[in-house]
Amino acid sequence: MRFVLLMLVALAGHAGGATTLGQRDIDTLHSDIQAMTEAFERGDAEPMIQRTHPSLKAMVGGDEAFAAMTRNAVVQLGAMGLTFVSQEIGAPTQVYAAGKEEVCFVPRISVMALQGRQMKSIGYMVAIRPKGGGTWTYLDGAGLRTRPELLYRLLPDLERDIPLPTNTLE
Repeated sequence: MRFVLLMLVALAGHAGGATTLGQRDIDTLHSDIQAMTEAFERGDAEPMIQRTHPSLKAMVGGDEAFAAMTRNAVVQLGAMGLTFVSQEIGAPTQVYAAGKEEVCFVPRISVMALQGRQMKSIGYMVAIRPKGGGTWTYLDGAGLRTRPELLYRLLPDLERDIPLPTNTLE
């Protein structure tokens, strides 16, 4: 449960054939991430549920189990009094091959308040889509802070030597 909460709360260059995104894709990534996080802040888990990469859903027991856990996390965070103060979405990294998919990392800084204290999450969203285009799905890199190797369980075909963006909680 803690792993899922971390995945929900809080996504450089490499020579191996990586490519850069065009402005349309960059705008889509920013819009998607903004919409998901704003909905989550309002207590609406549905956009996050719909746009989460299937590998995480499978890891936690399937679509229904993931949806239930996500809805429960939103309720628990609201009951704890967690509020979102601000968010900044950065420029996506290059795109990397991951088997039949392609992946990029979108830096994100979020400031949250809980019980009168502010926390700053410097992390990233992992954006994944079918190779050559299609709908982006996402994983929140916050859940990878203490176990970055999970990225390769979720995306086993992703190259192992890709530099990941900063991922800290202050």
